[in-house]
Amino acid sequence: MVGNMYRYLRTLTKSSIVRRYAQGSIILYQGEVPRSVCVLLEGVVRVYKISSQGDEQIVTFHVAGEFFPLAWIFDKSPSTVFFYEALSDCKVALVSKESFVEQMTTDEGCRKSLIDYLATNYTAFLMRINGLEQSKARDKLIYTLHFLVQRYGKMSAKGKISVIPIALTHQTLASLVGLTRETTAAEISLMKKQGVVSYSHQCYRVNVQKLQKIMGEDSFNEVVI
Repeated sequence: MVGNMYRYLRTLTKSSIVRRYAQGSIILYQGEVPRSVCVLLEGVVRVYKISSQGDEQIVTFHVAGEFFPLAWIFDKSPSTVFFYEALSDCKVALVSKESFVEQMTTDEGCRKSLIDYLATNYTAFLMRINGLEQSKARDKLIYTLHFLVQRYGKMSAKGKISVIPIALTHQTLASLVGLTRETTAAEISLMKKQGVVSYSHQCYRVNVQKLQKIMGEDSFNEVVI
C-alpha cells in the first residue's frame, strides 16, 4: 500500500528539495505552519504530543513512502497538530502543497491509492483506539502489538514471525499505550517467556499465531491494513 502510494509521488519528489534529519531531530514542531508537504523517503518518524504534565504521548509513526502532516495538507488545520521527530536518520522530500494536492486530485490512479491509504490508516487507528480502551495493562500492550504488526510488520517467509521495523524501547511502548516503563517492561518480559515476542537491539519479532491466540479476537485476524 505504502509503496503503491509512493509510486504516484515519484515525479513530485524527483524535482523537490531533499533534506536529511539526524536521529532525534525535530522535523516539524507542534503549532508550526509547514512550508511544504513532507514525503518520507528513508527512516522512521515519531509523531507525538506533550501533555500538560510534560509527558510525551506517542500518537503514531510514519515509515518510508508516507507523507505528513495530513491535517494541514487537506486544510483540516492551519498548522501542525503534533511534533514530528526523526526516530532514526531520515531523508525527507519537501513538496509544495499545491503540487501535491493537484497530483492527488487529478490522477485517477493516485486518487484510488490515496483512498486506500486513508482507509488503511482509519482502520489502523480504530484498532489502536480499541487497544487504548482496554482496562488491563497486559491487554493494552497485546492489542497495541497487534496494531504495530498489522500496520508496520514485515512477515517472515514462513508466515509466522512478524518483524516490526521500528526501534521500540520499553519507554517508547509505554508512551504509546499510556503506561509506566516499569509496568510495560514487566508485561513484555512475561510475553517473551510465553514465546509471543522476542527482541534484540530494540527490534521486536512477534509470533503472530501466539499473539492472536491470547487476543482471542478472530474478527481482527481477518483485517487487512
